[in-house]
Amino acid sequence: MKFTTLFILIVLSINSFGQTNELKTSDIVPFTSTIEISNGKVTGTGAEKLENEIKTSQFFMLGEEHFSPQISQLTNVLLPIFKRNGYDNFALEVGPLSAKKLQTKIKIHSSLFEFNHSFYSKYNEIPIPFFDGTLDEVFLKTALNNNFKLWGLDQEYLSAHLFLIDDIYQLSSDKRLLKTFYDQAKTFIKEEFNKENEDEDYPTFTNLLNAEEIKQFFNKCKSKKQKEIISEIIKSWEIYKLNETKEYNTSNVTRMENMKRNFAYDYKNAQKNNNLPKVLIKTGAMHLGYGKSWLGIYDLGNMVNELAYFNNTKSTSINCFSRYSENEDGSIYDFKDDEYGKNLSLILELATKDKWTLLDTKKIIELSRKRKVKLNNDLDFILSRYDYILFAPLKTKMKKNY
Repeated sequence: MKFTTLFILIVLSINSFGQTNELKTSDIVPFTSTIEISNGKVTGTGAEKLENEIKTSQFFMLGEEHFSPQISQLTNVLLPIFKRNGYDNFALEVGPLSAKKLQTKIKIHSSLFEFNHSFYSKYNEIPIPFFDGTLDEVFLKTALNNNFKLWGLDQEYLSAHLFLIDDIYQLSSDKRLLKTFYDQAKTFIKEEFNKENEDEDYPTFTNLLNAEEIKQFFNKCKSKKQKEIISEIIKSWEIYKLNETKEYNTSNVTRMENMKRNFAYDYKNAQKNNNLPKVLIKTGAMHLGYGKSWLGIYDLGNMVNELAYFNNTKSTSINCFSRYSENEDGSIYDFKDDEYGKNLSLILELATKDKWTLLDTKKIIELSRKRKVKLNNDLDFILSRYDYILFAPLKTKMKKNY
């Protein structure tokens, strides 16, 4: 009996010899594929995988690292592929009114430059986030030329009221009677905006919500379109106000509830033409993961995935970011040197400065379970919330479009 037990232990020791309780980057290389962008097209085995996911999904979520010209370039070349595969809707991380403004400016002026430049010259701020770069305008034009309907998912940006207040006034049937109230409201808004720039703790949005100058002007605006703009402005101010009163979690939850409602509103409208409308969603990656986000809330991506389950269709979510980025002085920052980046070193080792690398997260998780390897919390978190990680090449500085 003792001999039998000893023999079993020896066999187990031999079988486990050489095995380690961790994964190496070389172990997951088979789960990667590359993408190249050339002459306005994507090629490579990774491109084939992406196109297949686009084709078979009802919802495709491109979770981005913000302000990346590389991701804007990728978006531009992918849009015609989305169109060929039945996508007519493009949901963005801007307010509903800002989405309409983007569309109007391109339709009338064929450019965002004058709008951005004029606004920045007055207020030293951009009017609409994530559309202040030249390549952002390029993919926006491609989307509109392919007849995508833009969905604005977010609250209006913190400076948007500076042009929305003008839009409200321009909708007035009798501008002469409204001029005094408009001037008072606009002056107050500009003064509050300037004070906020001087003091980041200044309660701008609390003051805007309580100001008599604002209330008097809004009360004079009676048309349906004016009331719609006012409603979106107030909704946005209330979300920003929660940050001023240090109710950060409530602010995050309220913002996300607003994004989900905006998505649901546009989705229902799209269903009037197609019972299962296909939607491309492009926001910050944090919003498009499955399960709870880094903020501890069930974000938009989780809702969209549940909707796909309900529809018996499919969603695909990608987290796209660069390991390397260019600093202001021209030096190169390596995300792997960051404390958080070190915890992602298993996958970051696959990222390069000059190539797109697509990583199948499910297969890494399957391998870790098969080998009974416990991944660190940060690595497990990011792998379990997205279908793919897409490493972009070196993130360069976006050329300003203002």
